[in-house]
Amino acid sequence: MVKRLLTKDMLDFDAPDQVKDVIQPQGRPPETDPTLGIRPELSIEVNQQPGTPRHRLVTIGDSLSQGVQNGAIFKTDLSYPMMIAQEMGWEEHLRRPSQYGEFGGLPLNLEYLVRRLEAQFGDQIQWWELGPALFSIRAWMDDIEDYWERGPGWQGGVGSTVAMDKGINHNLAIYGWNLTDIISNDADTLRNAIQAPTDDLLRQIVENANEHGALRVLDSARDSEGKALTPVQAAVALGQEGSLENGQGDGIETLMVMIGANNAMGSIAQLQVRWSCDRD
Repeated sequence: MVKRLLTKDMLDFDAPDQVKDVIQPQGRPPETDPTLGIRPELSIEVNQQPGTPRHRLVTIGDSLSQGVQNGAIFKTDLSYPMMIAQEMGWEEHLRRPSQYGEFGGLPLNLEYLVRRLEAQFGDQIQWWELGPALFSIRAWMDDIEDYWERGPGWQGGVGSTVAMDKGINHNLAIYGWNLTDIISNDADTLRNAIQAPTDDLLRQIVENANEHGALRVLDSARDSEGKALTPVQAAVALGQEGSLENGQGDGIETLMVMIGANNAMGSIAQLQVRWSCDRD
């Protein structure tokens, strides 16, 4: 294989300083070692206090892990962490958010939209039906917007309708989140970020949709004093609950972390380099 030389026209001058010195003109060889040469060190406490971890599966991630389908987070019982839990025989214990209301969830369920149009106009929309079809779409999206911004789904102020689960969720994945989000956002910062929605005549998109969806994941993630926890802090708290036998040792049997896709999404969608630091 001929090694290519790095030329100036290959460099992105907007790149962060910490990566400019490691940029190469060709891709690195694929990793074949799943451990990346890193062996986790078990603490003496864990070795001396064996037992059955209280939580067999905990997940941190984005939409892929939360279970988004057809553009919406809705049936979280179909997410891959839930499928893994079923194979482990632990599905009845896996705590996950499930209060995503009517209309197929957040932000917009394309399957529900298509089925609505099919019920009204059949499997094909004729040209003379385009007007009524557009009005039908607009009316349906207006109903969704009203549900989340002024109806039962509204999370503004004291009248929050988020159901407090018993204990921290095991599936801590949240659609649309990146690496910075999982270490900096919690239920309190989400509530502070929610702005009073406006009823726009034409822009029928749910405002604060991500905050609504994330609150259902994190509202129960709090410490003993009620302090809100980020997904990473929530996983740490679950790990500290220890084993079923004596409460000692590691409380998590398997921790899955799949995050970072949304950091790369700007580059993928626009076919140009977009550094994460420019987005935050």
